[in-house]
Amino acid sequence: MQKNINLARHKLLKEAINLYLHMKKRRAWFKFRNLALIFLSVFIIILIFTLVDVFVHSLSEEYAVLDYYFRNKIIFGTIIGFVTYLFIKRSSLFVKSLIFSVVISILLQIRYFLEGYSLKFVIEFLFFHFLMLLPVSLVYFKIFNELLKGGKLR
Repeated sequence: MQKNINLARHKLLKEAINLYLHMKKRRAWFKFRNLALIFLSVFIIILIFTLVDVFVHSLSEEYAVLDYYFRNKIIFGTIIGFVTYLFIKRSSLFVKSLIFSVVISILLQIRYFLEGYSLKFVIEFLFFHFLMLLPVSLVYFKIFNELLKGGKLR
């Protein structure tokens, strides 16, 4: 009788461990998938922002920049935005968009200042970039949240 109880206990424990390991693998997959979706979302926001920025820079000879400016904006903007989003993802929509836009705008402009762009140009585009990025991130985060709540991305 005792042997049967021990076998049953052992079998139950083994099944519990297997279930735990299976769930842990599933969580890791969902975590990876969620990080990939966040990265893709930030990349899309930065692409839209860069398209608007290309248009603004083409409006005047005074605003002209070198070609690598936009490529670097996409690369560094996506990295900065992804890391920023990981810290603010639980914030409200407006706060999330505000912090996201402020951090990206400031860090990109610091980088451009260190590259040698004039302080006037850097400060002017700090405000332009913020004003371009805020509505793009607001709209995109709203759509992304609606898709998540609707279960279409789960």
